[in-house]
Amino acid sequence: MVMLSEFRRRKLSAGFNELDVDGDGYIGDSDIALLIKNHGSAYGYPENTPEYEDLARRTNDIWENLKQFDSSGDGKVSLEEYIAGFAAFLSQRDVFMDSMNMLVDAFYVLADRDKDERINEDDLIMHYRAWNHTEEQARQAFRRLDRNGNGAISKEEWMTNLEEFYYSEDHQAPGNWLAPLPQE
Repeated sequence: MVMLSEFRRRKLSAGFNELDVDGDGYIGDSDIALLIKNHGSAYGYPENTPEYEDLARRTNDIWENLKQFDSSGDGKVSLEEYIAGFAAFLSQRDVFMDSMNMLVDAFYVLADRDKDERINEDDLIMHYRAWNHTEEQARQAFRRLDRNGNGAISKEEWMTNLEEFYYSEDHQAPGNWLAPLPQE
């Protein structure tokens, strides 16, 4: 298992905080329902439409994988279970990055509204809004995540950012902007 530094634990905590929508300290079924609703609203997908149903299916698939982190068997995932589960998963770097590649493909289907296989600033603002982050946070992140400064984030850039988010100890790495980090 990978031993995680405090900085990497903080980054994982940021991901946990995004999924713990109701802020009760656990990720559970109710959080996933709220997450689907928030994303559906941010992306303009009314309930009971094919787009909303696809979003719900993809989100529930991710939740089914995260449930594996529930070591207590109580049907929800605590922060410590989340971090421990990710630490084990991160120790299998190739497997982890392959699974993230599939997740990023699903994200691009959702967020890349003009289907040019690039995330522009408006796409990122919408995505951040779905996670209850501000437009200003999205704009700050975009400036860093658009690694080559061409006005869009390619899948390759996203994957590089994602790898940095999960594996880098560099506090200045652009990938750290994938999720606003909790304060130290």
